[in-house]
Amino acid sequence: MASKNQDSKAVDVSQEIEGRIATKVKYLQELNYAIDQHHDRDVYRLLDNQRYAKEIEHRKQQPNDEGVMSLVDDLADQLSSYLSVNLIKYLGKTYPFFYYEEYQTGHYRIYFGNWWDRRRFGELDVLNVRFSFDQTEYQMLNKSFELARKNKRYNSDRINKISSENDRLQELIDHQREREEKRQQIQAELKDINSRSGLFESSRNRATREELVTQLQKLEDQETEARTAAQTIKENEQVVLALSKENTILSYEQKSIIDTFGSFEDFELANRNLYANYLKSLSADQDAGKQVNADD
Repeated sequence: MASKNQDSKAVDVSQEIEGRIATKVKYLQELNYAIDQHHDRDVYRLLDNQRYAKEIEHRKQQPNDEGVMSLVDDLADQLSSYLSVNLIKYLGKTYPFFYYEEYQTGHYRIYFGNWWDRRRFGELDVLNVRFSFDQTEYQMLNKSFELARKNKRYNSDRINKISSENDRLQELIDHQREREEKRQQIQAELKDINSRSGLFESSRNRATREELVTQLQKLEDQETEARTAAQTIKENEQVVLALSKENTILSYEQKSIIDTFGSFEDFELANRNLYANYLKSLSADQDAGKQVNADD
């Protein structure tokens, strides 16, 4: 009796193994065929059936069979490189201001624009059809749109503050002679007060002396700052130049987005719907290809 149970169990396990192997083989055959026929839409479906069902077919789906899909984990870079051809072609029309650099197989950096000092804006995740934006760069662009609504530019406040500081420093340089004359005058007044001070100095004399000492210290502090003012002004001017360039680049980026999408909000919406929009475009292309083959 025990032997029969063991035999039955062995048959069940054998059938389970055969079934799992058949599922894996079927999956690999379907993926291989989709790649051979350049059916990128089917490749994406096979790589993430759950997401495909939700965003393309608008139906609920069982979770992905990770045991099957993990069979091609070690081909992720190669699959990304293969799928990037049509994706980047599509993005070139949909996001004409983005440029891509494959820095290693299947990995792509995004650059915003083809102008000087363009910004590296993040990476393109080909397998998941999404942008992985650099959050610092992205938030800067987002903030620039918010400020534009107030007729302000991203670095306007910083530039104005630095410019005001340079004006103050320039005044220190320009009024060096006046400070020296004032310093000599205060020293003379202090000398006069000291000569009239006795053992019992009046409170008025004492207050006057303290005020003159304070004024003298202020002049000396200004003179100390004036000695390095010219160098500080030059450094500040370089900062202002860099900030102005950044403003210019951000204005290019804003114009590119507005010209293409109309608003930053519509740009964000397109980003969220990129997977669905792209795969729908593949559906249309693939169906058109099938129709051509049928006509032939």
